Amino acid sequence: MPVAIFDMDGVLYRGNVVMPHARETLARLRAARWQVFFATNNSTASRAEYVSRLTTLGLGGDEEHVVTSAYATAHYLERLDPKPNDVFVVGANGLRDEISAVGIGVRRAEDQPGAHPPPEAAADGRSPAAMREYLTHLDLPPLPDAVVVGLDLHLTYARLAEAQRALLGGARFVASNKDRAYPVEGRLLPGAGSIVKALEVASGRAALCIGKPEPFLFQEVIRRAGGGGPVIVVGDAPEYDIVAAHKVGAVGVLITTGLTDRAAAGAATGDAVPDHVIGSLDQLFALPQLVDVR
Repeated sequence: MPVAIFDMDGVLYRGNVVMPHARETLARLRAARWQVFFATNNSTASRAEYVSRLTTLGLGGDEEHVVTSAYATAHYLERLDPKPNDVFVVGANGLRDEISAVGIGVRRAEDQPGAHPPPEAAADGRSPAAMREYLTHLDLPPLPDAVVVGLDLHLTYARLAEAQRALLGGARFVASNKDRAYPVEGRLLPGAGSIVKALEVASGRAALCIGKPEPFLFQEVIRRAGGGGPVIVVGDAPEYDIVAAHKVGAVGVLITTGLTDRAAAGAATGDAVPDHVIGSLDQLFALPQLVDVR
């Protein structure tokens, strides 16, 4: 059976706003017996949370058809030898939950050093010296054996400092993804890549990336789909979605509703050059691979 893989943020929705033609496109593909999968670099939510969100937005789906960078990262860690057993996460609880689900110990956000500064240190801009004094006199726990970085909308300097300490101490360095931006209603927010880069600079080390443009997410989808059929990927970032599509031999379709407009798409080079560029999801059905889908 043919397979369609959709990125979510910026392709099917932005924040809580469903993109035009999203529901109709998915329904039409399913009716034509395409296998519809969702693959996202966003690591802030677990697969169960994504299914709940997709259901609320009227897009359908189940856990078997959702692959996230958090899920792929957890299963990468699970396969390591030796497997880590004490992970420090710079990210959201969705990432922590997926790692915990494979039996790996994860430190809770509220237990991390520096999570509870006194008022004089916590007041933004009031006394940087107080925060420095607080951080330099913390009782520090033993070092974790891995640092995993994803999108962290509650990032603090103290969290960066503890991750830096662990990395300088030799912990594995894994990024769920390195996205430059996060598309939401009406604007872009900084992506996980901005946090990964900060820690790469702070530690002098490079993170191993699990999410797109690496092929792990799409390889997992193809494995679940049973292989053998044509695969089409619909995404909004040439340097992530399209590169990853080409790494697994899929057709890469760039949609200009998210991170990349049509002018920027024309500047893509190498594996980032999309096979097709569309401005809305209904235009999928004009493509040669989908023209017969009724």
